[in-house]
Amino acid sequence: MAESLARAATGETFASPEQTPGFRLAILISRLSVLLEGEQKKLVVRVWALESLQEAHRQLTDAEPLLERAIDAQTATRLRVQVHDLANELRGIANKAMLLSHEEKAEKRSLYLRYVFESFAYIIGIAMSAAFLLVRLFKGMQETTQAKQLLKQEQELSDLVINNISDQGIVMFDAELRCLLWNPGMEDLLNIKPDQAVGQHMQDLDPIFAQADAIGSLRRATEGVSSIFEHEASSSDGQERCLEINCFPVSMAERRLGIAFMRDVTEQWLARKQAERQNFDLEIKVLQRTAALRQAERRLIAAIKSASEGFAAFDWTGKLLFANEQIWAAAPVSLWCQDEMGLSNFLQCFAMCEGADMRLVNAQSPFEEVELDLLVKKDTWACLSLTKADGATIFVRLTDISGYKQVAKALESALERERETTNAYRNFVSMVSHQFRTPLAILDSSAQRILRRGAELTQDELVTRVQKIRNAGTRLTRLVESVLNAAKLDAGTIEVNPASYNLVDLVMDICERQREVSSQADIRFDVPDVPVRVYCDGMLIEQVVVNLLSNAIKYSSDTPVVAIKIWMDGSRAFCSVRDWGIGIPADEVPKIFDRFYRARTATGIAGTGIGLNFAQRIMHLHGGDIQVESYEAAGSLFTFDLPIANADQTQQAA
Repeated sequence: MAESLARAATGETFASPEQTPGFRLAILISRLSVLLEGEQKKLVVRVWALESLQEAHRQLTDAEPLLERAIDAQTATRLRVQVHDLANELRGIANKAMLLSHEEKAEKRSLYLRYVFESFAYIIGIAMSAAFLLVRLFKGMQETTQAKQLLKQEQELSDLVINNISDQGIVMFDAELRCLLWNPGMEDLLNIKPDQAVGQHMQDLDPIFAQADAIGSLRRATEGVSSIFEHEASSSDGQERCLEINCFPVSMAERRLGIAFMRDVTEQWLARKQAERQNFDLEIKVLQRTAALRQAERRLIAAIKSASEGFAAFDWTGKLLFANEQIWAAAPVSLWCQDEMGLSNFLQCFAMCEGADMRLVNAQSPFEEVELDLLVKKDTWACLSLTKADGATIFVRLTDISGYKQVAKALESALERERETTNAYRNFVSMVSHQFRTPLAILDSSAQRILRRGAELTQDELVTRVQKIRNAGTRLTRLVESVLNAAKLDAGTIEVNPASYNLVDLVMDICERQREVSSQADIRFDVPDVPVRVYCDGMLIEQVVVNLLSNAIKYSSDTPVVAIKIWMDGSRAFCSVRDWGIGIPADEVPKIFDRFYRARTATGIAGTGIGLNFAQRIMHLHGGDIQVESYEAAGSLFTFDLPIANADQTQQAA
């Protein structure tokens, strides 16, 4: 409960209703109810903790309506403190119960020691009288026979009792939750005969036992822990009913078994629901009357003193003299302060706000002057000032400064964005100039070599030089295309012309062209034998595949190995490109699709940091995404998905 309140205080969302504070509070209240009933209540009374637990149960029940709606951070923090206090108190009660148990065990040990000494006395007496021993032996044999007969009678009697309890169902099960006993009472409650139940798993008998809570209670019973839960459902005739299931551990012939007693508590359950409705109606009336009273007080105070800002006056002891409506409407005051508000309570309401200090927590008479800027709730700032007028009267003013704070925050955010943009473009210009300088230097060097050697060049040397010039030209072309494509995306001038394509043919054609540029690369395929028809813009998707494939080769060793896999799942087709190269550091994987960003492992390798950003944005235009898994020095796996073309799309493309 405390953990869920802490998560609620930080604004965290919950993946399931079972994790919400309201659900946890309901569980906590039900467990306190168990402690206040039956044998548990007797134990609580013996450790002198009944009144405190009853008070805690009442407070938690009163707080339950607060959690039926969205709870703010202050309420969550206050309830979390109360829950922590309750936990400490329960820990103390547990210690007392343990001490009480130790005392009882000590008494039992003393009793056992006395029995031991008496046994020694009997043994001495038996040794002194062999005749008495023989008499006792024969008598013992007779008593054993009688005990067996009595045990058999008790067994028959217990079976008779179990089978004739009509108002309560009894079921016994083993550690695998297999039914061992099913009495007629269970047959009446669930309409399942004993011969249909015995030997079957509990979760297969009835939906009641298939629920996660029920399975957990049954398993805990076989592990030695008792529990109780209720199941609300509709009977066969459509009427609502409630079944109470008590689970207890049973040890028999060194086997861990469990037994559950089920009874129909519909009448008590309906009565409890009726009482809850009546309590809710009563609480509504109390809230309505309280609201009416506060409204009358606000009107009276507004007639005495009205101001555009929050304003209140206290005497030198901290007693409230008057306060205007703006003070009462302030978030911390309306949440934490009661009708009779003192200056100490008033200042402590703001102690948990951002910007507060210990002066608000330790505020006591005589009060010192205070002026603080506080974040009273989300996006709402207020200036809280406390001044003394004549040594006796203390004035408090609460001024809304949200506009000023928002403007300051906006200016600071704009300045930070401007700095980031300037740094990004500065890095980009520096990187692009460096990337252009390298291929240009290769072009110039190869051209000068050809001019100097002229006719002396052999055919192989000439081919080598010309190939270097072509590679450098290709690299320049790719750099220019990357910059132009990024500019087109920013300007929104890239058009998407989707059509039906065979993704297998599209990818394999790209790989064949890549082999011409990177002959040293080992490109391996894992593709289906049938065509994988997708609905996309073939030219744009080709750029995505070229970028992922060239990166896989570029960031691998001198003899790179690249694995390409294509598969279908539902209405989507997937394509993955995997390499075993330098990889991406774990802390940089979330940033790898940012424009101009390059991982630190790519230092010294040509690139602009635009390709992956451009590829990801192309996938977003197709309603898809690029997923990445990478580990430094272990390679990377990039996967993108496209919609599978249906018959209508294929006909339209044709």
